[in-house]
Amino acid sequence: MASNKDLANLLIFTNQFASMMQSQLQLVDVLDNLAMETPGKALREAVEEIAADVRSGVDFADSLDNYPRLFSEIFVNVVRAGMESGRLADSLTQVAIYLNKTDQVNRKLKGALSYPIFMAVAFFAMFNAMVFFILPRFAVMFTQAKKALPAPTQLLLDMGAVWKNNWYFILGAIVLSYVAARIWASTEEGRLVWDEYKLRMPIVGNLWRMSALARFLRTFAVQIRNEVSLLRSLRLAASSSGNAFIEEAILDIADEVERGVSVSQAFREYDIFSGIVMQMISAGEEAGNLSDLLLSAADYFERLLETQIETVTGLINPIMTVVIGLLISGMMIAAFLPVFSIGSIAGG
Repeated sequence: MASNKDLANLLIFTNQFASMMQSQLQLVDVLDNLAMETPGKALREAVEEIAADVRSGVDFADSLDNYPRLFSEIFVNVVRAGMESGRLADSLTQVAIYLNKTDQVNRKLKGALSYPIFMAVAFFAMFNAMVFFILPRFAVMFTQAKKALPAPTQLLLDMGAVWKNNWYFILGAIVLSYVAARIWASTEEGRLVWDEYKLRMPIVGNLWRMSALARFLRTFAVQIRNEVSLLRSLRLAASSSGNAFIEEAILDIADEVERGVSVSQAFREYDIFSGIVMQMISAGEEAGNLSDLLLSAADYFERLLETQIETVTGLINPIMTVVIGLLISGMMIAAFLPVFSIGSIAGG
């Protein structure tokens, strides 16, 4: 999967490419110019080699296909369709819109997770500072005075002692559990189970669903609009959902369509596509403007996703702030209780 930087570089390249092709310039000349201006070393070198391939007579889409890490199958397929239909500039424009929308959704999802992660890290840092540096000093003082620490302080110290003496086991167990979960989730069966479960999660499950459907619908629409065959568009767009459960459903739908079932009827068999998706597909199939209505549905889910992310963030962030605040307040109270007892120690 491409990194955020790779995606940003590809988006810049695609926008420049589309603009230059709109000017009716020769493909080889455009590629030569882009090779000098493309950001990112890997992408720039790939464009240079692609330009050389095209100059020597290699099909442009075939040359792109040699760099799967940089150019996805969807990107290559839309470009190929644009070349065959003589509308490469329009195809590139659609790809640029698709990449931009994908980038926006990914950024919003990651942004929604940044605050809870920050709060958890802050709490962990505060906990370690308390149990390793602050509270042990009070423990020494009270031990020398032969006094017992206040119960909350002693509890925090005991927790710290468990962490200090066993941190490598605890971290090892966490890392091993994470690695085992990742290995299981990377298997076909594991990913299918996990991705289905993600859609059923409270609160965030609906976010996963809307994000997956928005990506699928936009990818499907872009390919239909660029005259990629319906079956091939379905099968290529399936993976763009990023969810194995939805991908399997779409591939099953493609098989049904291949057997002669109508698109709307095939989608109707799966609850995951109920509602606006079914309405748009049925209307588009009847009116003969499937790509336009699919793009409208994608826009709808993206707007809804943005609203839901803001709503969930607005719900989770205050809850996280209160919970972490209470935990930190508890640690501060445990830290200051010995201070209130220092006078009695000195007087004793």
